[in-house]
Amino acid sequence: MEQEPQEQHKKQYDWLKGYRFVKGQSGNPGGRPKGAKSMKTFAREYLEALPDDEKVEFMSTLPAELVWKMGEGNPDTKTDITSKGEKISIPNEEALRLAKEYEEKLKNKI
Repeated sequence: MEQEPQEQHKKQYDWLKGYRFVKGQSGNPGGRPKGAKSMKTFAREYLEALPDDEKVEFMSTLPAELVWKMGEGNPDTKTDITSKGEKISIPNEEALRLAKEYEEKLKNKI
C-alpha cells in the first residue's frame, strides 16, 4: 500500500530533525570571542594608525568608488530586495505634480 504524498514528504526529511535550531541556543556557539575586534574595527584602527603618506599610497591602489565609500559610507541604494535587483525608479517633479493632481481629483469626487 502506498503512502500519502504528505506522509512520504515527512519521512523523506526526517533525517534533518537533528539539525534544527533549538530555541534560545546560539546558532554560532564557537563564534568570535567577547572582546575580540571585528574585522571592520581592526581595519579602521589599522588605517587610522598609518601615516598620511602611507594612507595616500594605500588608497591609490584602490578603485575611486571604494575610496569614496570608505570616506562617505555607502551611497543611497538604488535597488533593494523588493525590486529583485532592478533599479528603483525615483519619481521626477512632473510625476509628483501629476500624482498630486490625481489625488486632488479623487478627493473632489468623494
